[in-house]
Amino acid sequence: MMWRQQLSRGGGYPLAVGAVGIAALIFFPLRGVVSAPVVMLFFVPIIVAVARIAGTKPSATAAALAFLFLDLLYIPPYYRLTIASLPEWIGLMVFLVVALISGQQTGRLREREQAALRRQAELELLNRLTFRIASEYSLAATAEYVTGQLTVVGNARRVALYRPDGAGNARCVNSSGESEPATEEARFAEWVLTNDKAVGPEGPSAEPGEPRVVTVSQADALPGVTADAVYLPLQTVDGLEGVLVAQPVSPSGFGADESRLLISVANLTAAAFERERLADEAAHSQALRETDRMKTTLVSSVSHELKTPLAAATARVTGLVEEGSACDEARVRSELEAVSEDLARLDSSIGDLLDLSRLESDAWRPRLVAEDVSDILGTALSRLPRLHAARIRFDLSPDLPPVSADFAQLARAFVNLMENALAYAPADSSVLVSARSEDGAVRVVVEDRGPGVPDAEKARVFEKFFRGSASSSAPAGTGLGLAIATEIVRSHHGTLVVEDADPVGARFVMTLPTAGADSD
Repeated sequence: MMWRQQLSRGGGYPLAVGAVGIAALIFFPLRGVVSAPVVMLFFVPIIVAVARIAGTKPSATAAALAFLFLDLLYIPPYYRLTIASLPEWIGLMVFLVVALISGQQTGRLREREQAALRRQAELELLNRLTFRIASEYSLAATAEYVTGQLTVVGNARRVALYRPDGAGNARCVNSSGESEPATEEARFAEWVLTNDKAVGPEGPSAEPGEPRVVTVSQADALPGVTADAVYLPLQTVDGLEGVLVAQPVSPSGFGADESRLLISVANLTAAAFERERLADEAAHSQALRETDRMKTTLVSSVSHELKTPLAAATARVTGLVEEGSACDEARVRSELEAVSEDLARLDSSIGDLLDLSRLESDAWRPRLVAEDVSDILGTALSRLPRLHAARIRFDLSPDLPPVSADFAQLARAFVNLMENALAYAPADSSVLVSARSEDGAVRVVVEDRGPGVPDAEKARVFEKFFRGSASSSAPAGTGLGLAIATEIVRSHHGTLVVEDADPVGARFVMTLPTAGADSD
């Protein structure tokens, strides 16, 4: 408690002198009325109280002072150390022995209680720290907790945690206690990071079996530079994770209990730092694996989509060249039309790749203005082959409000959705495109009567290069059409989802904010 800390300042000796002195002055006017043995009885609990508050040594001082006051003030002859009566001399000696024994026993109980409380606080700190390391994924929160608790439990005036930055220099990640670090703190931290040894001021030699915190003195580490703190390397099996800096409150440094706590906390903190580093490395490895997978998918998909029409066009042109003048005009026209279709398919695949790359890098930013959805859908329909366009049916509300859109981009998204629906729908079925106004937005639905999208694939159908289980029955493609549509809708602050159609098929639902609506 705070009052105990105030009373025990100065080692508790002022408390011992003051308590015994005040008691002696209180009983002095009653010297002729109250006998010396009675006064002795009152002094015993005072000495016990001093022992309880300040410890064994102050209580021994209080017992000695009480012995002197009793001899000088309460036992004749007064103001002299000599005692005329043997019984009084025996009683005074018995009082001194009882007072010393009572004070020492009480003081030792106090010390054991404080040690137990301190050990309990240390164990609670270590348990909480262990739990945080196991459950806390924020290294900043763990570092803040460690530094804050060590200033409370670890008898430290300042605690700081350092980690190496990209250049290998020491960087403070958190500190507690004194706000301003010493000028040499970073220098010693960098020395510890380089040499992997604990540094601190030279203190008394550790007792056998007690932990030795400092392995290198400040003079050996940085000659001429003073270090009033302990610098512990945060070591793990794989290497050095950082440095724990702890500045003791007491000029004599950390005791055995504080040293054990510092070492335990340093080990746990090192484990927390190592876990974060391993998690970052695992995430980086996962990102590299995902990049490799995407590259493999890209090469596989793109090589097929680019090679197939190119090979077909090459074969047709080669055939025409080999036949020469023997090939009639109708055959030449038919082959050239097929070559034109192959080259158009090749150009479309290349365009998909370029458009997706531009969208993902924000190089193709939309120019949003008020546009009529009906006009955009009409333009998208005109870009489809005539045979495909004949299979599209529209059901548009006559009072559709304008939407905030980039005409060219949104037309591209509609084309991709229509082509996707036509590719999976039966050849003798149609694709329905409907649009309605709902709650400050326009809802456009593209619905087909194909096999639909299984629930397990709905979350992935908009991913790049993904082709679902029903893709075997559809024409080959890059798997980029829906991914491009998704990126376009995202840049328009809208949404695009897939649902099950009734009774069969898939419904792609696009929601776009109306012009003037808050799209942020």
